[in-house]
Amino acid sequence: MSDIAVAESGTRLQNFLDRAGLRGFPWKTATILYTISWGWLFIVRDSMWAHDWDTFAIPDFAEFAVDDYGFAPWTLFEVDLFNVYGPSIFRYVTFLLFFGSSVCLFGISKSLMLLDATDRRYLTLLFLILPLHTARVALMVFKYTTAYFLFFAAWYLIVSFRRPAIEYLCVVIFFLSFQMHSLMFFYLLPVVHLFFLENGANWRLVLAWSRRNFYLLLLPVVYTLSRTVLWPENLQYHSLGFQNLRDSLGFIVGSGGILVIFVVLVNVAKRKYRKHLNLILIGLSCLFLGILPYVLYRYFAKTQLPFLSSYLTTAIGRSNWNSRHLILQPLGFGLVFVGLIGLLVRNSQLAKKLFVWTLLSACVVFNVGFGFEHITDHLKQEKIIESLENYGDNRSKSQIEFIDQTSLLNARGQKMYSNSWSGLIWRSYGIDSAYRMKIGVTCESDDARLVLIKGPETHWEALKNWVSDGDMGFEVTVDDTPGACKPEMVTSEKVSGAIPILFYFTGAKG
Repeated sequence: MSDIAVAESGTRLQNFLDRAGLRGFPWKTATILYTISWGWLFIVRDSMWAHDWDTFAIPDFAEFAVDDYGFAPWTLFEVDLFNVYGPSIFRYVTFLLFFGSSVCLFGISKSLMLLDATDRRYLTLLFLILPLHTARVALMVFKYTTAYFLFFAAWYLIVSFRRPAIEYLCVVIFFLSFQMHSLMFFYLLPVVHLFFLENGANWRLVLAWSRRNFYLLLLPVVYTLSRTVLWPENLQYHSLGFQNLRDSLGFIVGSGGILVIFVVLVNVAKRKYRKHLNLILIGLSCLFLGILPYVLYRYFAKTQLPFLSSYLTTAIGRSNWNSRHLILQPLGFGLVFVGLIGLLVRNSQLAKKLFVWTLLSACVVFNVGFGFEHITDHLKQEKIIESLENYGDNRSKSQIEFIDQTSLLNARGQKMYSNSWSGLIWRSYGIDSAYRMKIGVTCESDDARLVLIKGPETHWEALKNWVSDGDMGFEVTVDDTPGACKPEMVTSEKVSGAIPILFYFTGAKG
């Protein structure tokens, strides 16, 4: 398969690709880089993380999530999918949907006059490969994966095939995608894009265009009213209040100032620089819209770190499952990078290509590194399950103490909550035992089952063990002897959120 899919002249495939705006998509390069970056999803295809087990294994919990957290009722199809096919189907679908989103973006970019054919390919590859959302491995965020694809599919269809029937279909698809509430902010992008395609930069036609397309503009309002009336949340999980707005004011004003500066630069710069500055401006606007709802919901304020530190930790540090808050950032970063590359190496295609491939290579390294972390964590969990199964379920014990001396190897520094440990019990002994057994991690009980987890101190050591012995070196001891769990077994090491990925492989521990 050639890197650029071009059918023979006059064939139906060529005509379809031309009409669809997909001719020139870098199929071979995208497939290779994406598979290297995210193929590890298939290695951990049967894994379950964090809230996966209670979301999909506990009867009626999915209905509870819809009723109390205000998730859209159609997300319940995930439970049926799990019950029929198990967890592995989620990884296959996730892999395909993110790739499909990049195909949609390539089609969308055809109508962006600022991008030439080469820029479109670079933007698409960056959008696909940027390592900003490793949380996609968890089943609990699958609803965001489907919403993400639906959104970009609707955007692609509405700007590529501008016919009434297609527009009405896209209204439905956009509405379904709003199950990820941050997309109601991001929705401004396809609306503005559609306006520019129909009216250029003639802002005097805004009111007339708005009257003709009122159903598009009111869509987020309709979704919000539907959610408020038909499936309201009870726990205020997605609520916005005055306090949120006040806490976010500094971020909004600062971001607005940066955007104003670039607007001025675009207007005063020489003509040859304006295209690239416009791309950077549009990219920064995408970044702002993509992160604003998460700032408003205080998902960054809760870290008690300055925004930039919190953002960098979420992107490349040990950030638990918080990378899901960056799911809408790749488009903005892709546009910013393409604009910057055009400014810095405007007159050299070779230097431009070298710059892009250096950036893509760095992204692949991070993706592979993050993937290895999840593989390590997954194999540790499988070792725990195997040890519990071999030891057997002791019904006389009502509490189980998990003493994990390898917590620094948890993928992205994720926390093991009580329900995470309960999930391992469920997979070992069944749902009844998961309900029955109390979870401890401090050796407070003298008469509890001890599960002591030892192993390598760094990912680098785990990798060497895996390559040389076929085993990463995790040792799990299960002991029902009263008093077997001793306080000195509990390690006090804490995971630092700011340690970059490269330190994981050089022995850094905190």
